[in-house]
Amino acid sequence: MKARGVLALALAVGLGGCTCGVASGGTDAGNVPGVDSGAVPGSDSGGGGGTYTEPYCTDPLADLSDLAAAYTPAGLRPAVEGVAMRRYPIGLVVIQDQSDTDLMNWFFSTATFNDVLDGFEIAVHEGTHIWDFSNSPPGGWSYRVRDDLVITTASLTNFARSEILAFHADPTADMYDDVYLTGFSGTQGFNNLLDEYNAYVHSLASSYCTRDRLAPGSSISSRDGILTMMYYVELYLKVGRLNHPADYADILADPEHVDLILTDWDRAEFWLGLTAGNPELGINDDLIATWTYDPANLMEIDLVRP
Repeated sequence: MKARGVLALALAVGLGGCTCGVASGGTDAGNVPGVDSGAVPGSDSGGGGGTYTEPYCTDPLADLSDLAAAYTPAGLRPAVEGVAMRRYPIGLVVIQDQSDTDLMNWFFSTATFNDVLDGFEIAVHEGTHIWDFSNSPPGGWSYRVRDDLVITTASLTNFARSEILAFHADPTADMYDDVYLTGFSGTQGFNNLLDEYNAYVHSLASSYCTRDRLAPGSSISSRDGILTMMYYVELYLKVGRLNHPADYADILADPEHVDLILTDWDRAEFWLGLTAGNPELGINDDLIATWTYDPANLMEIDLVRP
């Protein structure tokens, strides 16, 4: 799961309706103002193979002033659920499924409502892991992509993701590699990596939908996180294809693995396109994007497409 060191970088620097759109082929977000169901310009920049859209917070962002006025630290759960319902309803279920103890863990402080907004992305990210782990069947791994889309892959035993470090363009410029590619985390395989890949799309989406919390001139690493996970997925596939052909074959032989890789890629590009005009949501994202969109890496996503 997301380590506190990376979370620190991400934080540097009555319930209402959601102002959101409608997912293509998905469920209706409700009769709410500000619905925008069109594709986001720049949301398909290669790899996944499709134009994608889903419910998303539109301008102006849904008002939270009544939640802020009513907030006390004793009311953390209703405040977090209120933010989810109004700004990022896809995240509501993973908030509701957490115990109060779990939920409290993701906030550096709960003294103010702005502290709640600061921790909202973390609560969604970690809640996504909790939901996935607790809802996976024996021999399978379930990934909650949206309210209307859960993809359950086979649970595979394959090579350690630490091996991708040997193919990394510049580990010294990567603030995530120590967290995800070394130590115990580095011993984990592809299913765990895909769980981070899925969760970091939720991170970017929920950060974008609470972007009004950011102080002028501050930056957070939301775009960095998902671009890094996209890069790690590419490198894992590359190492598998070149050095672990049996593991690679197992991944490609499972249609649900392929579906998740491509769906989350398109979903990531949707939110990257939506946030392209928000430089405050990235720190080193321009550099990481050069790794992710290097044709030699992007080809790995193309190769898994049926």
